[in-house]
Parts: sequence; structure tokens; C-alpha cells
Amino acid sequence: MVFKPTVLIISNKYDYSTDHVVYQLEKLNIKYLRLNRDQFSEYELVLDPINKKFYGKTKVLEFEIDEANLKSIYFRAPIYLRINQKKNLSIDENLSRNQWVSFLRSLMIFEDVLWVNHPQATFLSETKPFQLKVANELGFNIPKTVISNTSNISDFDDEIAFKTLDPAIFPVDNKQSFIYTNFLNSNKLKDYNLSEVPIIIQNALVPKIDIRVTVVKDYVFPVSIKYLNKGINNDWRLQKDNLNYELIDLPQDIIDKC
Repeated sequence: MVFKPTVLIISNKYDYSTDHVVYQLEKLNIKYLRLNRDQFSEYELVLDPINKKFYGKTKVLEFEIDEANLKSIYFRAPIYLRINQKKNLSIDENLSRNQWVSFLRSLMIFEDVLWVNHPQATFLSETKPFQLKVANELGFNIPKTVISNTSNISDFDDEIAFKTLDPAIFPVDNKQSFIYTNFLNSNKLKDYNLSEVPIIIQNALVPKIDIRVTVVKDYVFPVSIKYLNKGINNDWRLQKDNLNYELIDLPQDIIDKC
């Protein structure tokens, strides 16, 4: 029997967040298909852009997707959409990586379903300067921010936050290493040579409580992130244990802006 899912999930086999979503979909008895991009070469996949169909086989089932049945696509870890040539990969490996990236983008032929999130929207939202511009236009309070490759800047508070323009992930000793947001006294910035790499420099918001807001259509899910029930002044992702996630209420004007 050919399986026709109503929800398509694009993720990877190690993504713990997707596991939670799958668990809820099973509880709700919703027909879903999870395809892990790091296992694509193990599947038989056919995408028909003219007739807007996607079908194929995995090790456990045969599937067919079209807009008559498909209602939504949950698209995890879209950073994979970036095509980066890597010196430590062979020509064949780079070619494979690049073509699968284009294959993922091609799923945009399903334009009349609910995407979480649509690749185009994700690309814009991950462009931090554009994100800040839009947030400012909507009326959010935005800290003073510049993108620069010089430490010769002024008019900042005593403490500044600096971060990469784009998520920076590097292989180090067979592990993935990530550059987090860092904090520094603004007077110390001049001690560094930034000429080779532009960075984001902002007035630091401390003390603070991080709030992650997920919006699906008109539904808003705000969650505070704390460590030992307190706000985290540095990058909260550095805290691996004892994080508290709590649903909270937001003022209506903030909900409307989100």
C-alpha cells in the first residue's frame, strides 16, 4: 500500500526537537512522513515539478505526496540550505551536498500548504540585519546595533554583546563547534583586530530573561528560558543542564507585533 501523508517532516535523524513533534503527531493519529536529510541517499526519491508530486521509497514504506493530501511541511534545520564548499570534502562529497541542498529548495513547489517555516521566509529571518530592520519597523525596542569590521566605534554602553552575522559551525577534533554570543566591556573592543571578519555589535541587554516566541498562523506560544529559575545574562545555549522552559503570557501589543 502506498502511504499518503498529510504532514511531511524534513529533519535529521539526531534532531531531538523533531522527536517531540513526532510523538505528538502519533498521539493525535496524524499521518506524517519523516525524511531525514542525512539519510537521503538511502531513499529512492522522485520529485515531479510539473505535476507537483513527490514520491519514493524508504526502507520501511512507499509514499506519494501531492497537494490534494498534503497539509503542511515541517522544515527543520534550514541552515543546511547554505551551499558551502568545504576543503576537507572530496569533489563528489561537495557535489552531493550541493545537489541535495537544491533538492530541498525544490520542495517549494508545494506552495499552497502550511510551511513551518517556508525556506524563503527562513532565509530572510536568518538574515539578522534584515530581521532587526523589520522588528524596528514593527515597533519593537531594538538595542543600538551595528555590523562592522572595525573596533573604532563609539556611543555604546559599557557592556556590549557581539555575535556572528551567520551561524558559525566548524568541525574541531571530530566535533561540531559553534560560536556563541559573547559579552565584552566596550572599552576593550579596541584591543581586537576585526578587519578580516564583520561582526554584529550591540548594546548588551543585562540583566535579561530570554523569551522564545513561536507563531503558527494566529497562535502564539511564548516560552521563557531560565537557568535554575533565573534569567541568564550570557548566551543561554551555553547552559546544557537545568534549563527551565515555561509558558508565559505576553502583553497584547507584543503578541500583535509577533
